[in-house]
Amino acid sequence: YSTAISVAKEIGMWRADGVALTGNDLDEMDDDELERIVENVTVYARVSPTHKSKIVKALKKKGHIVAMTGDGVNDAPALKLSDIGIAMGITGTDVTKEASDIILADDNFATIVEAIRSGRIIYDNIRKFIRFLLACNFDELFVITVATLLNLPIPLTPVMLLWINLLTDGPPAVALGIDPPDEDVMVRKPRDPKTGIFHGMLLFVIVSFMLQAIGTLGSFLISYLIWGDHLNEART
Repeated sequence: YSTAISVAKEIGMWRADGVALTGNDLDEMDDDELERIVENVTVYARVSPTHKSKIVKALKKKGHIVAMTGDGVNDAPALKLSDIGIAMGITGTDVTKEASDIILADDNFATIVEAIRSGRIIYDNIRKFIRFLLACNFDELFVITVATLLNLPIPLTPVMLLWINLLTDGPPAVALGIDPPDEDVMVRKPRDPKTGIFHGMLLFVIVSFMLQAIGTLGSFLISYLIWGDHLNEART
């Protein structure tokens, strides 16, 4: 118990208002009592696999996203209960690895931070990629739909659409997929896991594709109807 507190202080985990609990303390508590204080507990010592599962359940009931690390067979139940199970790749057992979502190939806890960073970067870039493609494709759809409803020639031919999608949409979208990370990628709070990947991008997509559509359709109408250019010229 005292050793666990000393180690926690040494690595900067201990808080002045923190609480330390042992397995015996957990045995004397019911689930409701643990749930009331679980957010203030900094150190657990001499806990059994059953205690670990109890702790995970209490944290999840308080609305936390729980990550659990383990290497032994006895850790498997708690790893399955947690939102993110993390197993040791070198010292971990096969049972533990199967119960986990992430395996640390180097058994280094610092790798968890790097994994979080990589995950956030990939997620951000996927959103940028989707946002760009949605705006571009809705622009094309809107232009063709409006022209059809107004009984006008189609501003974009199939060959033009193929050219746009392959050469002017594709490379920029791929570039966004490997875009460097934002400076605040590890500073901002974790996103709500219940929110979808399209959350918060609707307004951007609408404004973006409307501006593109107005420019595309407007230039076509001015060229074809007002200036009287040939249809092929107006389409360019």
